[in-house]
Amino acid sequence: MNVELIRAKTADGVLLDGSLQRPAGVVSTSPDTAWLLVHGTGSNFYSSGVLQSFAEQLVHGGHSVARINTRGHDIISTLPGGRMPLSGGAAFESIADCVHDLRAWVDELIRRDFSRVVLVGHSMGGVKAIYSQAHDPHPNVVAVVGISPPRFCHTEWQSSPQATAFRDHFRLATDLVASGRGGELMLVQQPLPLWLTAAGFLAKYGPHDNYDFIPLLPRLSCPTLLIVGTASVESSPAFKSVPDAVRQLQTSHPHLHLQLVPGANTGYSGHLEAPAHLASEWFASVVNRNG
Repeated sequence: MNVELIRAKTADGVLLDGSLQRPAGVVSTSPDTAWLLVHGTGSNFYSSGVLQSFAEQLVHGGHSVARINTRGHDIISTLPGGRMPLSGGAAFESIADCVHDLRAWVDELIRRDFSRVVLVGHSMGGVKAIYSQAHDPHPNVVAVVGISPPRFCHTEWQSSPQATAFRDHFRLATDLVASGRGGELMLVQQPLPLWLTAAGFLAKYGPHDNYDFIPLLPRLSCPTLLIVGTASVESSPAFKSVPDAVRQLQTSHPHLHLQLVPGANTGYSGHLEAPAHLASEWFASVVNRNG
């Protein structure tokens, strides 16, 4: 397996690292196409888990795969590239900055002679993939795959019987921001254990729902596949409404596709091979057939 370390520079000067794997010893399935894999919250381009399995399966099947960092990589990180290093990581990131990160990575792959990019994101990475192409669509992105993107829907979290801690976090974050302490870090337990600034918590989980991916889906013009595990749907308010919401949109937006993985959780424990299998079959039958 041929692995190359690569780097991209965003329009606002942030340097991001990643890797590019090309198939070796097999005929390339689509030599002009690269799959661009975007990590989830607090993760990075070299983490094990579902995206590692995804990359290995795709490369074995003759595809080129890039695994990349966004500026939200790891929990807390330092972002090089500007005059002064910036604080990055999930604790400090703004999801909206993904438009800069993912455009830079798609442009970098084009510079490396790939003309088509399949944008794949896991968890928060799925939200970023959808958000970026809704707000800043790149003409070379031919498809989007969201693997268990969670909904950032304030009402659904507030009304959930599981969300007592979420409601407490929201009140604390609101008070901190109101008192001018929005940059203060909070240890959050719901929706997931994580350090976040108070302002960052409100940006992600406040009532404006700027990062709820469901309303963004109709704005995507390329074929889009959502993969969701049924265990996540059954256990979390972030996924409970996703299948029905996507199915409702499908009636008027035929570019949207949905695949459920029975018994799978967000990390696909015991089902690591399912997302790549579903995505590659969908790509061959829907994207390549129509492209």
